[in-house]
Amino acid sequence: MIIYNAEIGGSLRSVVIKDGKIAEVSDNVKFGDINADGNRLIPGLIDVHTHGCVGLDTMDADFKPMCRFYAEHGTTSFLATTMTMGYDALERVTNAKTDFKGANLLGFHFEGPYISPKHKGAQNEKYIKTPSIEDFRRFKNVKMITVAPELKGSMEFIKAVSPECVVSIGHTDCDYETAISAIDNGAKCLTHTYNAMPPLHHRNPGPIGAAFEKHIYAQLICDGVHISRPVVLATYKMFGADRLTLISDSIRSAGLPDGEYESGGLKVILKDGVARLQDGTIAGSSATLLDCVKTAVKLGIPFDDAVKMASKTPADMLGINKGRIEKGYDADLLIVDKDINLKTVIIGGEVFN
Repeated sequence: MIIYNAEIGGSLRSVVIKDGKIAEVSDNVKFGDINADGNRLIPGLIDVHTHGCVGLDTMDADFKPMCRFYAEHGTTSFLATTMTMGYDALERVTNAKTDFKGANLLGFHFEGPYISPKHKGAQNEKYIKTPSIEDFRRFKNVKMITVAPELKGSMEFIKAVSPECVVSIGHTDCDYETAISAIDNGAKCLTHTYNAMPPLHHRNPGPIGAAFEKHIYAQLICDGVHISRPVVLATYKMFGADRLTLISDSIRSAGLPDGEYESGGLKVILKDGVARLQDGTIAGSSATLLDCVKTAVKLGIPFDDAVKMASKTPADMLGINKGRIEKGYDADLLIVDKDINLKTVIIGGEVFN
């Protein structure tokens, strides 16, 4: 497959795809299989924190419609993100079929159950547990886990699982020193920075200050609701596009109208596109990752960096061969117009439709 007349980095280029990989990126040619008509060609987006969409949640373990929805909206790879639930429910999810047409389901992000009751957010407190290496080993294909490092046994847990699983600090009440210790033991990310954790205080820098100082990754929900414009821009300046990762944190209401939904056994009310629990707690988003890229640009982040934070940066964090338009990388690509509206989705070197 040859894509031509594609804007990459400000100039028109052509991309040759063979066997699902990018074989060549060259000067523009005047022929090929897909004419991008001067539109932008960007890497497919990678969402490392998304619970659901179109009425489905990861805990339903029904991934076929989810893979299709994500692909239709520009997310070509994702980590299906669980809620804090019982071990049997989590095991059922991780044993479910995940190989479907559409977005690549790379594995699972366990958002809990090893979290702080004080900062549980929209998680169900009755399922919160203390970290257990032995229990965690029963689950397959977990690529990321959110942990509150102040819990008993957390440091040993982080040290044991971090070589094969990204440990992300989140839903936590930890102080700066505890966060530093967690990072030194292998944690390398913050879960939805600012949400469900102590704030960055000038005398008590907490986990955000520790993450900045130690140069780890940080997730940010850039849906225009969770984080205000000045804080989005400040966080971008703090972490940079190589460390800040955009996430949707979407729940089952993504792609659906206002109404009442469920998440992790809790009632969620979607009103004016904002999802909240009955007590007013924000309960994830209804945005897609492409929506978040658009919002980031609207708020003042350069287009190339906004795209990087939703593609290359999460790919680098996960250590996968995606997120770049370079020879040898997976041919997961998007063609978007100047307003970042999606025109064509290519996954594994094939046009998705």
